[in-house]
Amino acid sequence: MAKSANVTKYDAGGTGDNIIADGLIKTVEKVWLDTYTYSSASTIGNGLQIEIAAIPVGKKITGIDVYGIGALSATSTNAISIGTKLSSGVTNATLFLAATTFGTGFVKQQDKLSATSGLFTELTGGTNKIILFFTAASPSVTGGTISTVVRYT
Repeated sequence: MAKSANVTKYDAGGTGDNIIADGLIKTVEKVWLDTYTYSSASTIGNGLQIEIAAIPVGKKITGIDVYGIGALSATSTNAISIGTKLSSGVTNATLFLAATTFGTGFVKQQDKLSATSGLFTELTGGTNKIILFFTAASPSVTGGTISTVVRYT
C-alpha cells in the first residue's frame, strides 16, 4: 500500500530524520477572513496589490480562497495571482497561484479562486502579507466586494 510522506515518517517511529514538522499534524488551523470593496472608480489591474492577510513568521498556509472576482467586468484580458510580500519588501507574486487570466464571464460571481501551489510552505522573513496581484490592462468595474479566506497553522 502506498503511503504519504508524513504517514511514512509516523510509521517509522517519528524520531531522527523521521520527525514530522510542527504545524503539519495535531495542530489547530487558524483563519483570516477579510473583504475588499471597490467602486466603479477603482482601478483593478496595472499592478494593483491588495493585502488580504497578515500572517506571522513560522506559520504554514493551508489554503487561500478568493470570492467575488467574477463581479469584475473585464473589458480586456486581465490576470490575478496570489503571493506574499515580506515586511522587508521582498515579494513573490505567484507563490500560491500563478497568474490566472480572466475576462468578461471567465469567473462567475459564485465561483472561487483558490491557491494551487505553495501550500504548507513555512513563511519566513518577518510578517508576511498575503497579496492579490492584478496585472495587465484595467477592466471596467461596476463595484463589488472581494471576500477572502486565508487558512494557516
